[in-house]
Amino acid sequence: MDKRIKKVTYMWRELNDEWYRIQTNSPTVINKLKRRKGASICGSTTRGSTQYWLIFRLQYKKPSTAKQSFKRLTGCKNNLTVRNGVYRAEASTYGSLQTDN
Repeated sequence: MDKRIKKVTYMWRELNDEWYRIQTNSPTVINKLKRRKGASICGSTTRGSTQYWLIFRLQYKKPSTAKQSFKRLTGCKNNLTVRNGVYRAEASTYGSLQTDN
């Protein structure tokens, strides 16, 4: 079993609102989101935790725009896992992003 920490990114929509949250532990996604003007950090892991997570808050007018932006942000094209309105992309060991099946 692989005990390395996987680099995963999640996106979900707040209740019938134009605001979305993106939770990630991927350094490349974190750096991209920190450079965006509309993205703000709204949560992070607590002290003493073994994993490092950041939660960002962004605003999109349409769900299709949010999904397209998430694909571009994570670098995955059609490799998304969607469950209960939560999008998930996982980084592989080769640098590209993949889903878990």
